[in-house]
Amino acid sequence: MKYNKSLKIKICGLKYDIVEISDLNPDFLGFIFYSKSPRFFSKNFIIPKLKKEIFKTGIFVNETIENIMNISYNNKLDFIQLHGNESPFFCKKLFDKGFRIIKSFKINNSFIMKTLSSYIPFCSYFLFDNNGGSGKKFCWNILKKYNFDIPFFLSGGISSKDLKKIKEFNHPKIFGIDINSKFEIYPGKKNKEMIKSFIEKIKKI
Repeated sequence: MKYNKSLKIKICGLKYDIVEISDLNPDFLGFIFYSKSPRFFSKNFIIPKLKKEIFKTGIFVNETIENIMNISYNNKLDFIQLHGNESPFFCKKLFDKGFRIIKSFKINNSFIMKTLSSYIPFCSYFLFDNNGGSGKKFCWNILKKYNFDIPFFLSGGISSKDLKKIKEFNHPKIFGIDINSKFEIYPGKKNKEMIKSFIEKIKKI
């Protein structure tokens, strides 16, 4: 089975040159609203206006519903990405308020896929990662066990060297590729030329 050529690109952890990076036409841009991250976007700074085709995603880690709502409304976020230990009930509360949710999960050999089932009613997408911002991969073969209907983003230490591996990773529910630390000059400062080249090549898969 070949890839769908609409494989999406999500650039996560932006702090600088936001408009310039958006001009590369990614599908999603991720802004981290977690104060312990070196890519912390700040709860007060407002995301500049972007092309309507780009989905603005706010990344939150064990944040309160109230803060998520306030930041989301202030920045007109399109998606909420929950990257902590948020429960299905927590996701439901946001879902019931009209938010679209991407739920992130740290994948390793002991991860139980059945865990995902209770999140399905409230999530638009899953995101499978190693440990957010660590720049490390998990074994993608683990996802052969994934057989739910929710599409997912593949994340975790993905670099321009992984194009061949991505092409060979055949899974019917892969929706997009999430890139971050391997395309940076320093935390939050993205390498525009590296990203431009990667997007051009990934769209040809």
